[in-house]
Parts: sequence; structure tokens; C-alpha cells
Amino acid sequence: MPGISLHDAIHGQRAIRRFSTDLVPQEAIEQVLAAAARAPSGGNRQQWSFVVIRDDVLKRRIGEWYLDGWNVTYASDPTRPRNATYVSAETLAHNLAATPVLILACINRSQGSGPASLSAGASIYPAVQNLMLAAEDLGLGTVITTFHMHHEDEMKALLGIPDSVQTAALIPMGYPAEGEHFGGSKRNAVSEFAHYDRWGRTEP
Repeated sequence: MPGISLHDAIHGQRAIRRFSTDLVPQEAIEQVLAAAARAPSGGNRQQWSFVVIRDDVLKRRIGEWYLDGWNVTYASDPTRPRNATYVSAETLAHNLAATPVLILACINRSQGSGPASLSAGASIYPAVQNLMLAAEDLGLGTVITTFHMHHEDEMKALLGIPDSVQTAALIPMGYPAEGEHFGGSKRNAVSEFAHYDRWGRTEP
């Protein structure tokens, strides 16, 4: 897997939610973080931070909060289809603490103390995508999650994150468990979402 082309990484990327127990080398963690740092950000201010969590006690506590967020958002909603994606996400929710590495992507609030605006995501989510593609190149699976946000204040207190910093995503990372694989995820065809010059014009 290491050394795949960018095109293959993009088209092979998929959410990996079941991980082996193999440890992730520090070198690999540093490589994916270095890839994250190559992403664009508003004014090139690079107001991101990444908290790498490997401590079992911390992961267990975060796992409890994550499961609560899952239960509130998904498990309590009977209208959600119990399909393969649901089952995969449910498995992660119940086993987050066993994930070798959790990476919490954060962004400094540009002003005030309220939540960052939607546009602030433009300065953190490209970095998250870079991280995930670099992980795939190293044979590491990832998935972008946000269920922890139901307990963001507790998460920040647990990890010593300043009030001026907002969490943006939690990325579980590890080598895929047996049976997990890259590629094969379903995506809509370009013709289903592309508009040319005006909404509804699907021909270039």
C-alpha cells in the first residue's frame, strides 16, 4: 500500500471503523501530521492543532462520551436504516477505546468565545483530508467523526485544551482489521451533482 498514487488514494479512500490491535509507529503519526500541515488555510495562518491520544485511560473516557453521542444521535432514532454503514458505525461507537490512535483536530477561534463559523472549517478540514489520505498511503485506516462534540467541554477539560480552541473532528486511526479494505465505497456519478453555469444545467 505505501507509495500509492494520489489518484488511487482518493479513489480508494473509505471509512475504516474496525482496527487491528497493531501499534501505529510514531514515525507514521508524524508523517500524517506533516501531511496535514501542507493543507491550505485562511491567510496561511495555520490555526490548527492536533491532539494525538494513545493513553488507554483517556481513550476509555473519550469512548464513553463518544458512545453517548452515538446513542443520542443515531441509536435513539428508529427512522435511521440499520444498514451496513450503520452497523459499522455502531461497532466503532462501542469499541472506540480499542482504537490504537485517536487524533483530535482542533482550530483556534479567530475571534470571540462563541463557536467557530462554518467558514472556519475551510481552514481545518483540508488538513484533516490530507491526514487521512497520507494515512491510507501508509496502510492506515481512518474515519472522520464528530460524536464527541456532545461532550466537547468535558473533552477539552480532560485534555487541557484552552477555551480559545474548538474541536473540529475526531479521527480514529489504525491498521484495518481483518476483513476491512480500502476502495469499493459507493459514490454518486458526477452527472448527478454537477451544474454548469446555472443550477440544473447538467451539460457542459
